[in-house]
Amino acid sequence: MTAQALYLGIDIGGTNIKSGLVDKSGQITNQDKRKTPQNLPDLKLAIIDIVNQAYAQMGDQLKGVGFSAPGQVVSETGVVHVGGAIPFIDGLNFKHFIKENFGLPAAAINDGKAAAQAELWKGRLTDVENGLVLLLGTGVGGGIVLNGQLHQGSHFQAGELSYMYASSNDMTTENAMGRRGSAVIFVNKSRELLGLEPGDGEEVFQVLEKGTNPEVTALFDQYCQDIVYIVHTLQISLDLDRVVLGGGISAQPLVLKGVQDKYDALRRDVPWFNDSFEPIEIGLCKYGSEANLIGAVYQLLIEE
Repeated sequence: MTAQALYLGIDIGGTNIKSGLVDKSGQITNQDKRKTPQNLPDLKLAIIDIVNQAYAQMGDQLKGVGFSAPGQVVSETGVVHVGGAIPFIDGLNFKHFIKENFGLPAAAINDGKAAAQAELWKGRLTDVENGLVLLLGTGVGGGIVLNGQLHQGSHFQAGELSYMYASSNDMTTENAMGRRGSAVIFVNKSRELLGLEPGDGEEVFQVLEKGTNPEVTALFDQYCQDIVYIVHTLQISLDLDRVVLGGGISAQPLVLKGVQDKYDALRRDVPWFNDSFEPIEIGLCKYGSEANLIGAVYQLLIEE
């Protein structure tokens, strides 16, 4: 009996490198993570160690490696440019690196687009012709699905929604959606209003549930309104069927409710929008922290 083929997904983030083994049905096992080294030589050593560990576990069952990384990732060549939160990976060719060191095929894709690939393959966008994965984190990432396929763009930069501006009269960094729609900035500002030290969003959402702080509630309302601005802009541009929210903050039920409420209010308060465009579905991604691993492997399977 032939052993099952397995593929290694590696997601390189600014804080951690995540890894896991994915089969051709999208099932993921053997997940692990480690701190991301802060220079290229150490990062390469970490990647080699991760692949060696997978080889030690799976041997010839390991058939390839899929990478997810921030920045402009040219999937055709496997080269990453700029590198987003990890600028020292600029120019790294993942395909060549894995081929030279292990003789295995490899693929590389931007992290936001990897999440969209996972949802398109086995998640909430499998039955959708035109959809959007909206990742709410330090900035706002996006993965766009058009005509049933991931749309990467002419320069592999489609979905860089952090660079969208809320107004043509103020095209400053502070007015870019990467800051206005930043979950991290929202949480930090809310904690400051509550007199709390920097931390996660748990206490902020407890206050929002109780409705005891009008300033925090107003800040959250504006945050949801800014996310709906992105949804509205892409709906009228691309004629989407469904938008799914991802990122750590999306695990808070109030986020989906807040965005849905603001979207419904927009349709109610702007007759031309309501009359001209069908309502779209807004939901949650199926996959959480494993999305980029699954999507990176799917990119490899598509290229095989």
